[in-house]
Amino acid sequence: MPADSLACTDRLARQRGAPAIWDRVEEIVCATQSVGALRHHGVELIAARAWRRRGVGVPEQLQADERIAAIRTLGVPVLLEKVRAAYDGTMVLMKGPEVGAHYPEPALRPFCDLDFLVDNPVAAHRALIADGFVEMGEPAHYESAHHLRPLAWPALPLVIELHREPNRPAWLAPPDPVELLELTQPSAIGVRGMSAPVPAAHALLLAAHGWAHQPLRRLMDLIDVMVVLKDEHDRQLARELALRWGLGGVWRTTIAAADGLLGESGAVPSLRIWARHLAAVRERTVFETHLTRWAGPVTGLPYTRMRALGDATRIFTDAARPRGDERWSDAMRRTRLAIADAPRPQSQHDQIKETRNGR
Repeated sequence: MPADSLACTDRLARQRGAPAIWDRVEEIVCATQSVGALRHHGVELIAARAWRRRGVGVPEQLQADERIAAIRTLGVPVLLEKVRAAYDGTMVLMKGPEVGAHYPEPALRPFCDLDFLVDNPVAAHRALIADGFVEMGEPAHYESAHHLRPLAWPALPLVIELHREPNRPAWLAPPDPVELLELTQPSAIGVRGMSAPVPAAHALLLAAHGWAHQPLRRLMDLIDVMVVLKDEHDRQLARELALRWGLGGVWRTTIAAADGLLGESGAVPSLRIWARHLAAVRERTVFETHLTRWAGPVTGLPYTRMRALGDATRIFTDAARPRGDERWSDAMRRTRLAIADAPRPQSQHDQIKETRNGR
């Protein structure tokens, strides 16, 4: 059987194996009608599919999102073939379309770039440029970033990112790159010679990437973790790797929230206290954002709770101190605004701050 047929068969088997997750996801996303909130959580394409299946009209803006997603998904194998032909070293595709291969339909998982762990990122970058890929973005921005300057193939609406190391919270040391490149299997997309992380390692990379932005940031992050794990063996290996990589707290908190929201374990503390925005499919409020800055270190830092509590308390108190060229009066004004706007969505609060600063 051809490799692409095997990948398709395996994908269908995975879909049949976890219908309860997708039933629960549809139940959650259909409880909100806010396109902005759905996009914030990365589930707008799932919502569009669910509404159409239920005979509900799909807004034009989501229909446009679906068309863009379909074009990008169709372009992935073509671009992977070009990348593979340009560089013959080890390339491990993660996140994005690799996770989308575990969704009921690949185009349901939004993405705009292809992320690779590479045995020699600099050599791969040079090889792709020599083959016709072009650089994007300001060079200075990527001098110390976790990936090199993005690349694009002019005819396709996708970006290539070659990682020096996986994205992760700033307080976490990167996993051993040699070990990461060994924990691989053939990519689910089916392009010959292209690898992907094994499920346990992939789930941990996804969790760490989400926490690099914000702990328990959005619903899509939990969905991604759940769909790449196939069985209890994967979960056990994920636990072992998490402890070895210093991700024990991040992993426990993430998988507990995922099981609580999408599985059968019921409510967990994070979902009741500082990640209530996930089940509601909405943006965090100002209060919840500040609470997350405190709760994240307590639940995620890889050392004793007392030391984590101390670090979290410093984060909380530092928020009220002057920043940069601020005076104490400016800091107090900012703090008063945060207290007054505590129930507001964080983005609205940020807009208000920008308007006042502009004045």
